[in-house]
Amino acid sequence: MAVVGRAMAQILGFLATMLISGNAEVFSRVPLIELQRLSNVMQTTDSSGNITATASFNTHDITLVAKNHENATVTLFLSGKLEVCVNFTFTYDPNDPTINPLDDFTLCSHDGGSDGEARSSKEHEVALSQNPLPMNLTLEVASRRVGKTVLGVKADPAVVDVTNAFVRVAVIHDPILNVISDVFGWTYSIIWDISFLPQVWLNWNRKSVVGFSLDNVTLNILAYMCYSLFNVAFYAVPYIQNQFHARYPRQVNHVRPNDVFFATYALFIEIVLGIQCLIYYREPGQVVSKTCWILVAGSLLSIAAACVLAVENVIWWLDVFYLMSYLKLGITPLKYIPQLYVNYRHKSTAGFSMVGLLMDFTGGVLSLSQMFMLSANNDDWVSVFNNFSKFGLGVITIFFDLMFFFQHYYFHLRKPSLLL
Repeated sequence: MAVVGRAMAQILGFLATMLISGNAEVFSRVPLIELQRLSNVMQTTDSSGNITATASFNTHDITLVAKNHENATVTLFLSGKLEVCVNFTFTYDPNDPTINPLDDFTLCSHDGGSDGEARSSKEHEVALSQNPLPMNLTLEVASRRVGKTVLGVKADPAVVDVTNAFVRVAVIHDPILNVISDVFGWTYSIIWDISFLPQVWLNWNRKSVVGFSLDNVTLNILAYMCYSLFNVAFYAVPYIQNQFHARYPRQVNHVRPNDVFFATYALFIEIVLGIQCLIYYREPGQVVSKTCWILVAGSLLSIAAACVLAVENVIWWLDVFYLMSYLKLGITPLKYIPQLYVNYRHKSTAGFSMVGLLMDFTGGVLSLSQMFMLSANNDDWVSVFNNFSKFGLGVITIFFDLMFFFQHYYFHLRKPSLLL
């Protein structure tokens, strides 16, 4: 009952936060592991007591090629102790799986002969004289159609911890498309890395930042600081990784070394640009706007408030870093607007590197191309919009870059641009 009380207290606390804030999205921060633990405890209390065994697969990810009619073998590890008969059923998300359904099975302990006996049926029922565990069951996963399925296990009664008993199965059209998408991924990362340098070179060559928005570089420093902290935490901090896997036990942490490198590199370059803005010539009145400082101050205060809530165990530290990633996404469209205004006021794009802009645009196109290619290979178009951060960043980047291109050529036709 103490476990039930703790779980209920945690959930009620988040419900209260949701009601106070008036935002249903707060509920997404409820630790899902608490919900699952509460469910297991309540089911177990009714029938069979505490959890006495665990189940897990030898892998959490499988990729099968549909045109080759590929199958894969996975092993379900069962350990611990069973004192009652337990029915194991396989679950699928979505309910119409992309793999052939597996036969359910039952494990029992009984008072039979000293050596016990084993018998099988359609459900693969196994009966042994004493505890049948530990046991390793080999399962054949066969593809049905292209798509994604999460294969899970459910135990009835709930005396088995099945938190880690899942396999993400991707059935794809062609592995070559995955290779091409990886090439696109690294290419746009490299292009986006290089895209910062033309502006640095332009400022250094002119010894001036006239025509370059100080609001843009200020917001970029804030955005990439948040993005760097987010990526470093998810990639290199075990505490945050453990919280992620506790809340989303069947999801993949997609942060990779190239993400960490890009974010920290971009932060470094933006700091260099900020230093250039301090030491190079600026036109009179060229300063960071009050609106920009308010955005920066509000963002930092929200992070500070989230840190206080995390210290008080109201939210998880995981949520603090998610907040940083949301700030990065929110700042992205705002950072372009000051530069658009500067170009409009000057009726010129002089001082703003169009070479870097072209690279930024190319990176955005390749980023979206990679997403659509992966979705086509998996017949999983919903995932494009589920990964809203990446999709949104790509669309926002392309949209504003097109506006900059329009400004450049529009003003160029009416007033020869000082910048090639």
